[in-house]
Amino acid sequence: MKKLLVTGSSGMLGSNIIAEIGKDYEIYASYRTSSCPPVKNSIKIDLRNHKKVEKMMDSVDPDFVVHCAAVTNVDMCESDYKSARNTNVTATENLAASLKPGKRFIYISTDSVFDGGRGNYTEEDVPNPINNYAKTKLEGEGVVEKILDNYVIIRTNLFGLNFSKKGTSLAEWICENLNGKRQINMFTDIIFSPITVNTLSHLIDRLLNVDFVGRLNIGSTNPISKYDFGLLLADFFNFDKSLITPVSADTFNFKARRPKNTSLDVSKAKGIFGEIPTIKEELAIFKQKSENIQWKF
Repeated sequence: MKKLLVTGSSGMLGSNIIAEIGKDYEIYASYRTSSCPPVKNSIKIDLRNHKKVEKMMDSVDPDFVVHCAAVTNVDMCESDYKSARNTNVTATENLAASLKPGKRFIYISTDSVFDGGRGNYTEEDVPNPINNYAKTKLEGEGVVEKILDNYVIIRTNLFGLNFSKKGTSLAEWICENLNGKRQINMFTDIIFSPITVNTLSHLIDRLLNVDFVGRLNIGSTNPISKYDFGLLLADFFNFDKSLITPVSADTFNFKARRPKNTSLDVSKAKGIFGEIPTIKEELAIFKQKSENIQWKF
């Protein structure tokens, strides 16, 4: 059985990768503060420390690495660029430099590398990040491309159940508030192509075992505003849609600028996988997963 190292295993994507495809690999799960879900081969490590990473990689000798660990709090990254860069760039460089030649590396990037001026971005479009989070993620992409020759850079936007920090993902936040009959504001002018962590986990599984190398957009086939996403989610769970107030992102005083339209052209992904789900199909998966584990909002 081949060895798969998942970094950021306590995060939403990392924990779901382990839950969805872990049985098919000998899993090694790295984390910095808390281990979730419990894994036999859990490794507490600061990926910013080159010597410790080098030692871990020599010991584990993974066939595959899926690098999910990152600082994703956009405003926090804006306040502390040095910390964001240490985690999103230096840690990536440490892992890539310590990976044995020929082994496969999956780097989880973001749709936010684009400035959001027009949307429907392809992998060939020139990135133009407008905040520190996106700048450091793009720099991480560059590190991967420079050091490795067997890699996939995934640009995406995720939603799903966060096992380690319940209620912190976008979809959970919407459901918990609507279930509690609380009014929420959602943006009509921020457009994205979200995909569940569950679907992405299985697509990553397939990417580990194909020859594709390069950047790849992965998201739902049809772009949607945050507001319409909230309305659809309310429909699936039979929540009161009148609790959702349409607002513009321009009315919020964010510390970091947000790109308006980061929708993705997923034609290349369709060519590899054959089919990419719609947003409604992805919301159905989210609802099913919630029911399967009796997740109470």
